[in-house]
Amino acid sequence: MSSAKPKSVVITGAAGDMGGGAAASFRADGYRVYAADLRAPPAAANTVPVALDVRDRAAVFALAERAAAESDLRVWINCAGVVSNAPVDQASPEEWDRILGINLTGTFHGCAAAFAAMKKNGGGRIVNAGSISGQLGGVGPHPAYGASKAGVHALTKSYALAGARYGIYCNAIAPAVIEGSMARAFSAPQLEKYLAAIPMRRLATMDEIVHAIRYLADDRAGYTNGVVLALNGAQLNIG
Repeated sequence: MSSAKPKSVVITGAAGDMGGGAAASFRADGYRVYAADLRAPPAAANTVPVALDVRDRAAVFALAERAAAESDLRVWINCAGVVSNAPVDQASPEEWDRILGINLTGTFHGCAAAFAAMKKNGGGRIVNAGSISGQLGGVGPHPAYGASKAGVHALTKSYALAGARYGIYCNAIAPAVIEGSMARAFSAPQLEKYLAAIPMRRLATMDEIVHAIRYLADDRAGYTNGVVLALNGAQLNIG
């Protein structure tokens, strides 16, 4: 790999709270950020905005090839995801397909594209956005949400196993509800009930989530591979 190339990170879902927070953190450390979302995020210093539907496998692979050609691609973060609220007995198959398509199939395409590029270029680190819902399930979101995130957790382990010999590390975070747009999707009574079940009695902050992403994306994490890192305020009844 040429030392003249700037180190870079690809972040899908970069227009969202989590992806945007991660992008700002990497930019501050001198990374070139390929910031991808369905609508390209706003232009920023040392940022390449990309309009990307993560369900489009060819487009995801094209982005990986571009980033690897233009820069030293070290990190790929799959943050693209959606959720919708629907009681289990009212959950539609159309929403099932949409949520699985973005959250799970989109993450699969991202892992596969990053894996192919990093295998050629000497390794790298993949971080996936999972969820506590992938460990506990839930009756608030559409059941596809928890199912998709459980799939992301298993996918993470598969790519960790496959990538270990090539210096490709794959880990995931599994956060509970985070301050910001996620929390605003709940009513005040729902949040109050939720907080009562958290031993720490507060929500996660986005800074805490980004810090965890940065740890898993750092070469100093070394032996950390195939991990689903729980960020849940000590909610320990994880199945």
